[in-house]
Amino acid sequence: MKNDEKKSLLEQEIEKRTAAEKKLVRDPQKEKDHGRLPQIIIGVLIAIIALSGLIYPLLH
Repeated sequence: MKNDEKKSLLEQEIEKRTAAEKKLVRDPQKEKDHGRLPQIIIGVLIAIIALSGLIYPLLH
């Protein structure tokens, strides 16, 4: 009988704490990734500069 009482008290405590935590936790907002396009542009520019640095000495 005591074991059942302890278990039920434990379950009640767990339920109470999880309910309190759910009130505090918010879902993260979904944000767009605004930094993707500049990264692509900079990457392409660096690739062009690197290729031109390799090809220019070969042509002259």
